[in-house]
Amino acid sequence: MVRRISRGLLRVLVVATVVHVHSPGQTSLPPLPPRERVPALMTFLSPLLVPKVLQDCYMLREYVRSEELVAERAAHGDLYAVDCVFDQAMRLCWNNVYEALLVSAFALMDHHRVGVRLPLIGAVLWFPLTSEFDGEFRSRVEALPSRLYADTPPVRGGDRDKLQHFFGSAFLTALTESAEGVDRFGLFIEWGEEQFIVGGVNDERDVRANRQGERFGLCLLSDPDTRPSGFFTTDVLRGPAAPLDPGPVLPDSLESRQEAK
Repeated sequence: MVRRISRGLLRVLVVATVVHVHSPGQTSLPPLPPRERVPALMTFLSPLLVPKVLQDCYMLREYVRSEELVAERAAHGDLYAVDCVFDQAMRLCWNNVYEALLVSAFALMDHHRVGVRLPLIGAVLWFPLTSEFDGEFRSRVEALPSRLYADTPPVRGGDRDKLQHFFGSAFLTALTESAEGVDRFGLFIEWGEEQFIVGGVNDERDVRANRQGERFGLCLLSDPDTRPSGFFTTDVLRGPAAPLDPGPVLPDSLESRQEAK
């Protein structure tokens, strides 16, 4: 009798864990450990030290493959894992949001190389996107958070490719302090991907991830403690240029935000 009860409880715990891991719509996630305070000069210099930037990217990729992130992902879900990755990036980058967004985009990239079709000529040029060995690349990609939305497709890769769109757009938005130009650039990239990239398609869900990253990048400029998990919503695009409305409307730039105040 005791053995049956124990087995029943074990099954309940297993089911609860699986549901928790694959519930991107959850509203409350555990807090992250507080970051160490870094002198402003170190924060400023962090992205200017090129060897350090490369090392930070390498270290963040190692973290993505780590058992630590696997445990956090299993315990709290994929959205929390994304928070953990960006939090680790901020720690590695001495709290510099620009470098943290840049290394996050590269550390979460799920393409090893890209093929570009040359118009008229018909030839294809292949360009590497990472210096990782094949085994390292495959293990990192397999470890990427993939259940990001309530409408994530039920396939092995899920939405892991949306992470590079999200953080890449967030980086460009933070760098330019404006979402409008980055949005146009993202739409152009999606058009060009379908025309010139091998296997590329103009994907509305990529555009959605781009625009959510834009909002995240703007929010980071005013609050470096902003977490990316709150921006992965399931808003439906009505067209290639239709605006999303996941929450409060944010000004396009810091200047307009100050004017609004």
